[in-house]
Amino acid sequence: MIRNTIAVLLGLLIAIAVITLSVMLDSHWIKYDYKGLPIEHWRSVMKTARPEFFVALLVSSGIGSLLGGVVCALIVKHGKRAYAMLIGFILFIIAIVDGFIFKGHPIWYKIAAFFIFFPFSWLGAQVVVRLQRKKV
Repeated sequence: MIRNTIAVLLGLLIAIAVITLSVMLDSHWIKYDYKGLPIEHWRSVMKTARPEFFVALLVSSGIGSLLGGVVCALIVKHGKRAYAMLIGFILFIIAIVDGFIFKGHPIWYKIAAFFIFFPFSWLGAQVVVRLQRKKV
């Protein structure tokens, strides 16, 4: 149980780090010299964001979810896909809460998030399962 909890937490940490760092790549979206609370800055980003920002956010969410699923599946002994899907579910809940707290997310982003987090986290676990089957 502790191993599974650590796997999910580590997978979430990896996914969130990838998503956050990839969004920060474009200095037009996130200013590095911003002073104050990051939440206040995120509010202003959401209000002024172009559609390309949300596309990049979805792409980085898919990559982060995939890597989080891989990390989780490497650590967990049984139920690799289920625990990876749990990561996708938690990330989806975070995205929905973010959409309600910070106004400015387009509806298509909220809908597409469902089709990004679950399949990509499952795909990460699927990759690990297939590689481990070939190894055995």
